Amino acid sequence: MVSQAKNYKGITGKDKKVTMVAVRDIRATSIEKAVSEIIEAFPEARRKISKSNNIFIKVNAVYFHPFLYTSPELITAVVNYARSIDPGKKIFIMDNCSQGNFTRLCFHATGLDKLAKIIGAKALYLDEQKPVKINFKPGMQESYNFPAILKQHLIDERENSCYINLPVLKSHCQAQMTCGLKNQMGLVYAEDRARRHNHLLHQHIVDIYSYIKPDITIVDAQKVLESGPMPAGRYVDSLLHDRNLIFGGPDTVAVDAVAATVLGYSSDEVRHLALAGDEGLGVAVLDQIAIDGEMPVFEDRVPWEFQTHFPTSITFVKGIDGVCTEGCLGHAEQVLELVVNDGSSPEMLEGRYLTFVTGKKFSDEQLGQMQEPIVVLGKCACRDALPRIKNIYSEVEVLDTCGRCDNILNIALKRLKVNPVNMTPVSLPRLLVLWLAGKAHGLKYNLPL
Repeated sequence: MVSQAKNYKGITGKDKKVTMVAVRDIRATSIEKAVSEIIEAFPEARRKISKSNNIFIKVNAVYFHPFLYTSPELITAVVNYARSIDPGKKIFIMDNCSQGNFTRLCFHATGLDKLAKIIGAKALYLDEQKPVKINFKPGMQESYNFPAILKQHLIDERENSCYINLPVLKSHCQAQMTCGLKNQMGLVYAEDRARRHNHLLHQHIVDIYSYIKPDITIVDAQKVLESGPMPAGRYVDSLLHDRNLIFGGPDTVAVDAVAATVLGYSSDEVRHLALAGDEGLGVAVLDQIAIDGEMPVFEDRVPWEFQTHFPTSITFVKGIDGVCTEGCLGHAEQVLELVVNDGSSPEMLEGRYLTFVTGKKFSDEQLGQMQEPIVVLGKCACRDALPRIKNIYSEVEVLDTCGRCDNILNIALKRLKVNPVNMTPVSLPRLLVLWLAGKAHGLKYNLPL
């Protein structure tokens, strides 16, 4: 609910703003005009688009349901803006899906592959690209795989290429919020992404941003999702909040500070946003951000806690410590929600038992009253509880990893006897064609069939 509109522009003296974010209410203008005005508000971003031969557009397209991915209208508006400057520019629309899915399928299911062809862009599936090893920060011991095409064009030869970040704003049960900063996790391959998709997640998001920064971030906040990022399709409509906004700027931290406000939160309530501000990567304090346009103030807060709809036969046994919503628990709840509600229904799966054990420091009473089959999930649970569990039970699955979706998905589908094709909006033959095309171009993902 909008209570008032406020214009932050023009503060001077000791309260002088140090950066700016442009905000447009699309009820008062078109998306095309909003995008043009936002880019034109930042001359350096416009110059970068103008002089660059290559435009790389990072969308959010990790799942199929409407409003979970960047709107085609916003993508089209950005591409048309770049084309209006120079019709000959090479424009790439890119993403890299989480484990348990692959990008070529998501682009096909959402129609973004067809859209790319219509507007004269190329779909770039980052999970099919050759990797190179990089370090996010000087002196950082961990190395990560990074798409070679992005290393070349957006790091080594940045003067010839422009990077535009187009996230869709959602609350996020693991990262609290997904917007400009979080959207960049799609630049990292799934296996490396999983290594710190745990209690280190917020720092991981900031480390990626310290390595690569968009020239401009433009946020799709027309309808924002609560309890994201990937609820089951039947519940999406009830989780949407009308915001009717497109906003952006070159300082992604500042853009995300505005995004937090749109969700009803302060910047310091979103951990990775506060960390980015503390590390000097951008302005995270709203009082230091000038608003070009009218900034609505929203009375409601968009919840980020995930809502599950499971049969009573699916249960979680949680330790009193080490239960990581950013990793094991968050992944398992999201995956099971999709398996249960997109692949089947709670009613159909009632009586099909599956118990997940996660965290550490379990009582004997907790571990002695579980229903098989049992999945011991995560490094903490494997170290702390696995020996005791194996002494009591025979049907035990061991997932000694953190922050992964694919292995959880495989076990859930097998144990609950759900056909994975039910979870995709394409037929099995089409799914196989897309997967084989991806494999031919370097995809490492294997279908859970």
